[in-house]
Amino acid sequence: MGCLLLSTVRAAPLSEASIPEARTMKNEPLRFGDYEVYFSAFNSTFIAPDIAKAYQLERSPKHGLVNITVRNVKDSEVGKAVTAQLDGQRKNLMQQSVPLSFKEVKEGSVVYYLAEFRFSNEELLEFSINVKPEGSDRSYPVKFRQTFYQDGK
Repeated sequence: MGCLLLSTVRAAPLSEASIPEARTMKNEPLRFGDYEVYFSAFNSTFIAPDIAKAYQLERSPKHGLVNITVRNVKDSEVGKAVTAQLDGQRKNLMQQSVPLSFKEVKEGSVVYYLAEFRFSNEELLEFSINVKPEGSDRSYPVKFRQTFYQDGK
């Protein structure tokens, strides 16, 4: 498990990319057979106010977003975005678990899933997400830990 870095990794031109995605420190997605899963978690203030409003996302120093994108790379290195079923949770150090509710967002040929969550300043959270790509008969685990910081603190 690596540290997460924010970067734009979408198929749309940079000017069209509205929500940042991330890859692991090694700049590689998680690979499960024919599928690659890209994931990130970041403070919701990283999103422009107009984008947050358009997608009905709360933009606040105490709110974060998990972003998941799934690509089928069976026929090409770049792959094709696929829909998926996702469920998951986030836990704090006290092992208090809160379910994540993902909403599907489509921008042209790109499909990604967003889940909002709250956090305290300097809070370490553990994410555990199951991803079942369309056309797959199984779910794949995505697990990572990340510390979050409130803007202005």
